[in-house]
Amino acid sequence: MKLNVVIPAYNEEGSISQTLEELLKILKIEIKDFEILVVNDNSKDSSLDILKEWSEKESSVRYITNHGPNGFGFAVRCGLENASGDCVAIMMADLSDDPEDLVKYYRIMIEKEVDCVFGSRFIKGGKVYDYPRVKKILNRFFKGRF
Repeated sequence: MKLNVVIPAYNEEGSISQTLEELLKILKIEIKDFEILVVNDNSKDSSLDILKEWSEKESSVRYITNHGPNGFGFAVRCGLENASGDCVAIMMADLSDDPEDLVKYYRIMIEKEVDCVFGSRFIKGGKVYDYPRVKKILNRFFKGRF
């Protein structure tokens, strides 16, 4: 089952290379068939140039540009519409999601034959690092778990 990792990216020149390096390191070992699709959300920095370089040197890395409408949700939607895998995961461009968790979730989907798996930083056993206090309070408030 092919895994497609969708990464929405806006002005991620400072983090996208490290994210791709870490992700490729584990995916090449753990998963046979995968593709990483980075959705450049009309970045204003050098993210696009970095993505061009990555796609030229790594056949499993592909990028597209979301010309609009822009924003996180639209970039995710654009990625989902252009994903080529049987199984699709969404990861953040700043490496705030652990690639090892991705492998764990992928294996759960395969082994348990389920349609989706969700992870959360806020459930029992989850971890939150360097998460802004105000954002955490708002997150809990809007989730109804204040």
